[in-house]
This record gives sequence, structure tokens and C-alpha cells, in this order.
Amino acid sequence: IFSALIILVGIFDKTKVQTGKLVKLWSRVILRLTNITYTIDGIEKINNDNQYIIISNHHSAVDILITFALLPLSISFFTKKELFRIPLFGFAMKLAGMVPVDRFNKNKSKKSVNSAAAKLAKTNISILNYPEGSRMPIGKLGDFKKGGFILAIESKIPILPITLIYKKNMLYNKIRLVVDNPIDTLNYNVSKRNILLNNVRNIIKSNLLLNE
Repeated sequence: IFSALIILVGIFDKTKVQTGKLVKLWSRVILRLTNITYTIDGIEKINNDNQYIIISNHHSAVDILITFALLPLSISFFTKKELFRIPLFGFAMKLAGMVPVDRFNKNKSKKSVNSAAAKLAKTNISILNYPEGSRMPIGKLGDFKKGGFILAIESKIPILPITLIYKKNMLYNKIRLVVDNPIDTLNYNVSKRNILLNNVRNIIKSNLLLNE
């Protein structure tokens, strides 16, 4: 149902504001059908009129739903190209501004970053990036890949660090999303991407350690 609605709206919604609202509603409906409770800290740090590169840790598929449901932004994200082949759903993802990624081809992955930069320039979306590249055990933080940070530097868009904290022994019962202060990328260039990466990773790691 939501795929059909997103397609109908997305064809005409160039800025992706309206499709973003539909994706947010889709996320909240799914979460309402579960026993998951979720809260957010630091929402006041977000300027609803700004675009961000949202950098987050990643534990489960629920992370996407929680982020879409809680953040007051129109959000796109990098996702594996295979999902775009699903009838109706794949076309809806494309019209909602999602960015396909070939996880097994580095050259094509670079093209995905360029595609994301073009979407940022033409729309009002923010892009969600999971720099670990795969899901990690609850409370653990993997190494970060550089793509999202290069995108932030080249597009001159601030990074919004967020941390998803799962309550131990209640895996899907309570999830808290912590928003930290946005990080301006204007003073960074690509040669300093690792400094930016480490700064953001340390913020997320600190949040996880505080909630052990």
C-alpha cells in the first residue's frame, strides 16, 4: 500500500518532502504493530530546515524504521542494489530517493556516492549512512568506512551523529536514539576525512560505553 502511495506522490515530488512524510508514516505503522518502544534524546539539536549526512551505528533492520520514525527530516539512505529489483517496492525506493550500492564493487560504490551528492543538490533530503557496512552485535562498534564522510565533505553538508542504544536483555523492547551536535564539514577537505571519521566514531563509541 505504501509503495503504491510513494510511487503516486514520488513521480511529482521533486524535493522528496512529501515522500519523506510517507516513509516516516510507513515506519511508524510497522513499529506500531510490534512490541518495540522507542525514544529520542537531543532532538532539539536538529534544524528541521537543514540537510545532514546522518552517521549511525547499526545493529538490526529495525534501526532504519526507528531513525525514519523519530527524526524530523526527509531521509534517504544507501541500500543494496538487489532491493531495487523487487517489483513495486524497488520502484518506490527509487522515487523516494534511496541510493543503490554495489557492496562488492568499489568503483560502483564510488558512483553511488556521486549519485547521493546529486540527490542532495536537487532535493531536501538528508542521507543516512551506516559506515560499519554491516550489522554489529548489540553494544559493539565496528570499523568505519570513508564513503559517507567523503560525501559530507564534498557536498559541504554537516554530519549529524546519532547512536542507537538497545537495552540489554530486552533486544527488541526498548531502543533509544541519541542525537549529538551536528559537525560542520566546511573546514574539512578530503585529505582530512580520517580525522572527521575518528571524531564521529568516538562520539558514537562514547554513547555506547555510557550505556553499558
